[in-house]
Amino acid sequence: MLSAVLVATVMVLLTFWVHYRSLIGISKLVTTFSLTPQSRMLMIVLWIFGFHLLEISLYAAAYYLSVEIIRIGSLHLNPLAGLPLSGYMEYLYYSAVVFTSLGLGDIYPSGHVRFLTGVEALNGLLLIAWSGSFTFLAMGRLWPWKECTPPNTENNPPEV
Repeated sequence: MLSAVLVATVMVLLTFWVHYRSLIGISKLVTTFSLTPQSRMLMIVLWIFGFHLLEISLYAAAYYLSVEIIRIGSLHLNPLAGLPLSGYMEYLYYSAVVFTSLGLGDIYPSGHVRFLTGVEALNGLLLIAWSGSFTFLAMGRLWPWKECTPPNTENNPPEV
């Protein structure tokens, strides 16, 4: 149990640090290029997508380490047949499903890996929300909105 808590704690700290450093990096990077505001936004969104993939990959490596090396649990394609995962891409797929809270249920954790699965779901939720709020703020600063046409009040008296 202590191993699972340790792995989960390290993963949360690591992914939060990666996320924090990546947001700082993209904030500085977009100002160094002569781009249109729309191109800057595209750059930000693609960068965010890329570091979410990195964070998912880090969790996939943690699952691989937890199952294959530390042996604190297992991941099975079918809990009745006990078919283990056959390669790293399945760990990556499982991590993406958990990180995004999609929860398809075609891979089943057992043992203390279940704890790591729950922590990754919460961690992914927080990191995705953090990215969403960052994107929202960037849109407010960078996206060029045209001036809205004021309503025609001559033909339509104001509502009371």
